This record gives sequence, C-alpha cells and structure tokens, in this order.
Amino acid sequence: LIAATSLLVTLSRAWAERPAAREAFDAHVNGVARFLTATLAKAVPSPLSPNEPAVRLEHPVGLDEIDAPLISFSLKEAPPVLYWSREATAGVNCSLYFDDSEGLSLLWFSNLQEMEPGDGGKLTLKEEDELYKTLLSPLVVSIAYCYYGEEDDPPEADKEWREEDELEESLSADKYRMPAFLKLFFEHEDADRTITIPIEKPSPNGIRAETN
Repeated sequence: LIAATSLLVTLSRAWAERPAAREAFDAHVNGVARFLTATLAKAVPSPLSPNEPAVRLEHPVGLDEIDAPLISFSLKEAPPVLYWSREATAGVNCSLYFDDSEGLSLLWFSNLQEMEPGDGGKLTLKEEDELYKTLLSPLVVSIAYCYYGEEDDPPEADKEWREEDELEESLSADKYRMPAFLKLFFEHEDADRTITIPIEKPSPNGIRAETN
C-alpha cells in the first residue's frame, strides 16, 4: 500500500509539472488503479460498525447532503497520501466520492478524531473537526457501477452484466446493492481510458483494466 501510495503521489505530481503526454496520462491512470486496488485489498470493518463488511455502502459521517450512500471502507493505517496535520492518523474511515466538476476523491476521517451524538443519536464529528477530502484524480469524468444479474434472480437464471450510472436500489427498504465492479472513465484532451476496479469480491490478481 505504501508503494502504491508513493506511486500515486509521484505520478500526480509529475502530471501537474510536465506537459500533457499520452505516457504521463497512462502513468496517472495506472497509479490511481494500483492505489485503489491495493487500498481496497487492505480494507477492514469500521470500528463504528464492526459487524458490517469491510467494503460497504454507507453515508460518510459528517456529510448529510447526499441522498445515496458511497462505497466506503476502513484501514488500520492511513496511507501517506491521506495527510493529517496531527502527528498520527491511526486508522481511517474512507468513502469514494465522485464529482463531475472535480473528479474522484476520498472523503475520510481518522479514528483519533472526536465524535458526538448528532440528530437521532447518529454519531457525527465534533464541530472543531471535519471530514477531509483528498483528490485522487481530476481526470475521472464519469463512473459506472457494474452488476451481475438482478437481485431476485434465482440461482438457475441466465445472468447478464449491467452498467448503471447510479447505485441500484435494493429490494430491501431504503438500501442499495453493492456493485461487483466500479468503472472509472478518464479523459484528458485526446486521451481516454477506462479501468475496472473490483469492489464486491476483489480478484486475486488485482486490477482488471480496459482501454477504450
């Protein structure tokens, strides 16, 4: 994870400091893919919900203005790219956040940050603390969620892969389905690429990538 983080930081800095080129674009995309794959492989359940899966759908603490949950996960140790002004960050809770005007970011907070009950008894960060946002790539122009079959398909059904622009609502009330894969679409000038990141069940060999 440290190596993947270092690669991401190095490539992002190189991208910002040199003229745009296909080689730099590909290096940037590969760096984001490796970082996300390595990070998700080390995900652990959240201390706030230890019985939930390591990779889960939830609303980030301190962010109430979004309707649908985000793909979220926790890490025992924060990667260096998640900078915190204090001496140590300990474990962190992260959520992937896409904005079509900004790109792909990580929303996160440290396990060392103080929390307090909010409305309805839901835990929230104390007023003096905040939910941090770290930009992973300004070149992600759209995302898609990949699902295999329908939620209520019987085991013998012929299933097909589908791509959705938004998380699919579950048959259970007020819940959403976890996608099997997340597609990230990168563009810069005349260059474009698509990568596919395993979400539900990370593949043993890491990245599944496609180029359009």
